[in-house]
Amino acid sequence: MTLRGCQRVAYVVLAFTSVMMWACDEAEDTSRIAIAGGSLTEIVYLLGLEDRIVATDTTSVYPDAAQSFPSIGYVRALSTEGILSINPSLLLSEDDAGPPHVIKQLKELGVEVRTVPEEQTARGIIDKALCVAKILGATESERSSLERRLQKEETRLDSTRKQLEEVRATVIFGINDGIPTVGGEGTSGHSLLAMIGLRNTFDNVSGWKPVSLESMVEANPQVLIVPQRALDISGGQKIVIESKSIQMTEAGKKEQFVVADTMALLGFGPRTLSTAADLAEQVLGMIVQE
Repeated sequence: MTLRGCQRVAYVVLAFTSVMMWACDEAEDTSRIAIAGGSLTEIVYLLGLEDRIVATDTTSVYPDAAQSFPSIGYVRALSTEGILSINPSLLLSEDDAGPPHVIKQLKELGVEVRTVPEEQTARGIIDKALCVAKILGATESERSSLERRLQKEETRLDSTRKQLEEVRATVIFGINDGIPTVGGEGTSGHSLLAMIGLRNTFDNVSGWKPVSLESMVEANPQVLIVPQRALDISGGQKIVIESKSIQMTEAGKKEQFVVADTMALLGFGPRTLSTAADLAEQVLGMIVQE
């Protein structure tokens, strides 16, 4: 890399670090928290601060108790009026919360909004949890304890990564009329596979895309990872397994499927660390038996 290239990389890293430091500063008043983002709700519960929550969004499904709060709607379709009606002292939001004009209006109307930076990696999940902890006033000792707890799952992931590097995997988010929708570059599915160490058979496509029978046969994944929601909207496991696109792959022939809770898999909250570590061990067991 040239000197200029190195300087650009250093600038980007410094800029991101500066944004993260500001975003994670302790909030002025955390007594009434509205949350836009299921991963953040999980973190608040992990910290034992759920008594400060006054509202959650529709992606906040874990734990079950999180669904008992008044809803502010979907994380990307928030409304100014809906949030103001809750009278929160703080809106804690994921980085894709919006629309942007609503976030801007809330700030202009005096609501403190903290958008938590996200990087969809194991370390990124830990940093997200530590950021929330700092925003909510956790002590340095409490943050250190939280970090150690999450690092145990990161260590589990590290222990299997090298053994899985050549394993071909596909994340499927539903099958419609026999056509599977797969996770390509830039999706949470791709990030999940990268975090585990699996090779995404569809890293040549961008986003969540429906793919043809021919494409599935050519990709020939050894393992299929299916979020529970995707299984449900597809009509159940039998429909997925019996789909011709699936049956003609190595994963389909050997019935090498992994199914897990959607938010635990793709939400990139604390549960994603442990779920990914469990999934890695499960996949390793499948491959070893071949």
